[in-house]
Amino acid sequence: MPVLSPPADRKPDELRADPIVSPLDRLPTDQELFDATIARNSRIVLPVLAAVGIFAALLMSAIAVVVASNHHTTTMTMAAPAASAAPAARAPQASTPTLVSLTVAGSNKRGPDGKLHDSFSKTNFAVRVGQPMRLRIDNKDGSPHTITALGTGVNITVRPGVHTYTMVATRAGRFEWVCVIPCDSDAGGWAMIHPGYMAGYITAT
Repeated sequence: MPVLSPPADRKPDELRADPIVSPLDRLPTDQELFDATIARNSRIVLPVLAAVGIFAALLMSAIAVVVASNHHTTTMTMAAPAASAAPAARAPQASTPTLVSLTVAGSNKRGPDGKLHDSFSKTNFAVRVGQPMRLRIDNKDGSPHTITALGTGVNITVRPGVHTYTMVATRAGRFEWVCVIPCDSDAGGWAMIHPGYMAGYITAT
């Protein structure tokens, strides 16, 4: 078997096989280390950032819901008093005028002179200034009579029959009223100037 001889142009030391360098034995360069670090950090940071983004979105959604809820509650709170507020003070209602019933007749009341005189059954009236008093008067006489007190603005003509009149005093004080239509002719009109007959008083306060 032939024996192989080394080439003549190579020295014996050069005949040793070149060392085989494995890629695993090679040290990484700075750039490779940097790239590896970035890649490793990216695998950690990106999920963290994603999680932070999701958390921030959830937080913003929660804040929006709370704000919307508060706004809704505020609106309801503003509207609620209209439904639950205490009833507003009622406007003062006009008081119903007092109704007083009386009669007037001729020659029906005896006077101190022993004669019968014309008279009203009620001759004294207590009223409030500006507030009406209703008078339901049955005039049994065939002639009209009056309740006249010019000092407080009262001048009512009482017609025969049953009618309702309104007395309104315009001034405070005690005023004498009289019947200005001649009456009580059998006694010379005596009743027209004597309170309790065809005259009396209106007291306005």
